[in-house]
Amino acid sequence: MADFKYSSGLWVFGNTGDRFNLAGYKQPVPIADQVRAAAKVKGIRGVECHQTDFDEISPKEYGRVVTDCGLVTTNVNTNVWGSAKWMHGAFTHRDPSVRAEAIAEAKRSVDMAHEVGSPSVGLWLGSDGFDYPFQVDYLTHWNLLVDAIRQVAVYAQPGIRIGIEYKLREPRNRMTIGDAGKALALAMEIGLDNVGCVIDFGHALQCRESPAESVAIFARHGKLFNVHFNDSFRDWDDDMIVGTVHVWETLEFLYYCRITKYKGWFGLDMFPYREDGVAAAQMAIDNLNAMAAMLDKLDLPALKKAQESMDAVASQEVIRKLVF
Repeated sequence: MADFKYSSGLWVFGNTGDRFNLAGYKQPVPIADQVRAAAKVKGIRGVECHQTDFDEISPKEYGRVVTDCGLVTTNVNTNVWGSAKWMHGAFTHRDPSVRAEAIAEAKRSVDMAHEVGSPSVGLWLGSDGFDYPFQVDYLTHWNLLVDAIRQVAVYAQPGIRIGIEYKLREPRNRMTIGDAGKALALAMEIGLDNVGCVIDFGHALQCRESPAESVAIFARHGKLFNVHFNDSFRDWDDDMIVGTVHVWETLEFLYYCRITKYKGWFGLDMFPYREDGVAAAQMAIDNLNAMAAMLDKLDLPALKKAQESMDAVASQEVIRKLVF
């Protein structure tokens, strides 16, 4: 279990609305109190934030609270989706002034990462995509996207990693960086050592990927920079408690993170709309630790032998002994 490091997005401990109740089901929670809530979860050693969080709290005050709670900041995510100005895109917006503002926000994330001691910045470009056929010029769209990410990555050198997080849909009907292949293609085309990829477990499920296979593909190129953990029913980004639906696939995901020697963080990216955030996060960490303990008991020679035969029953029998 010592080879896995756990952090959490601060939003796990806040209030989130949905399409039917925009105000959410809880009271708003100040950023400092979100940090203090994260510190109540046994096993969490770090937190992720957004650059827009520093509109509410100064980096100095935020850093003091994080340190006082015995935590570190593991990632600064870039919010270029939570405002009407990004309605038609951010990094791919065809208005040069709006696009420049989006790139400036990402560079602000880099500045905040330096200031609060975060090793990485996350780019989940939720507003960059399309909703209808023929809505965008794909060739220009991708040129703008590559150029913008490269600008941010060059600005972040040296010392800050830029992680590209993919997702199939929402808030756009189709997001531009929609799957693992597109994220990796971007990282490889940009060709900078500090540009890599982020796997969100639920996003991979939504894409109909095997999350474990995506780990293996990124690992081949040394491009897995960060992990966001949750669970879902696969048809939507439900952001549920880790390990509550896809036990088998979560176990396989952890196995491939271990054998590919992933050394980054597992960051909880969940939205407990109606549940207590601390209790939900604790269950997620407990589930992850329980599955990590299962892997400690895995009969690896037996699994390898079963995989060589490609006999599904044989491989499932090895794993069944861990679960049942």
